Amino acid sequence: NNQNYNVNTRDFFDISIPMNFNNKQPNFYDVKKSQLKYLNHDGKIFSVAKGAGCNVPEINLNIHCSGTHTECVGHLLEDSGNIGKILNDLLLPAILITVKPFPFSKNNESYHYKVGDNEQVLSKKTIENEINKWKFFSPKAIVVRTTPNIEEKKYFKYSQNLAPFFTNEALKFFYEIGIEHLVVDIPSIDRMVDGKILGNHRIFWGDGFNSRGKINPKSKKTITELTYIPNSIKDGCYFLNIQIPHFVCDAAPSRPLLLKID
Repeated sequence: NNQNYNVNTRDFFDISIPMNFNNKQPNFYDVKKSQLKYLNHDGKIFSVAKGAGCNVPEINLNIHCSGTHTECVGHLLEDSGNIGKILNDLLLPAILITVKPFPFSKNNESYHYKVGDNEQVLSKKTIENEINKWKFFSPKAIVVRTTPNIEEKKYFKYSQNLAPFFTNEALKFFYEIGIEHLVVDIPSIDRMVDGKILGNHRIFWGDGFNSRGKINPKSKKTITELTYIPNSIKDGCYFLNIQIPHFVCDAAPSRPLLLKID
């Protein structure tokens, strides 16, 4: 946006939830924990602790449901795509906002599926008020922290701690202002059950309007879910670096980093 900024690439906040195999993890849809074991070859276990010369771990990983991950439009396509080819910008202008969920009945906004009056949602009105404080930065990415933001949220079992989700108007707003990368601390931008529609995903990867419409298979936008942003990190302007392995898949585990601006 014709502005110069200074960043120290060693001064950043890691907002991923570390993947601690076989231990505490967030859990969506009551999936099995992501697990790690060591290669067993002809009865020999390749673990230094078991006497091997090196460790050769094997992992069983649920990308979407047990940790921080970044997904592309292939999440909704028969051809699941190649997330490793989507992210080409190393530094994305981003703003971090903190948003309080409200009961659905207290918002004059909509969702494409039946929602209980007391279910918690993230509304366009609240989001717009926060983004307007920093819109001069012309962000390509938005990082959304929800409240309450207790540290235990990193390990929630979401079948017992129902997460808030965005209204359709909120996703339409992200589309309208040109957001290409959405980073959230909830397991999904959609309701846990929405009749297999994934309407907010469709708005973001589609025409920006229709929650039941076609999506753009060439979209380069990404959604990063299940992050954790400590309260000590202030709202405001940052540069975002999303680190992922090159998985030929619709999603991959990720490590989003917020770089401070001098």
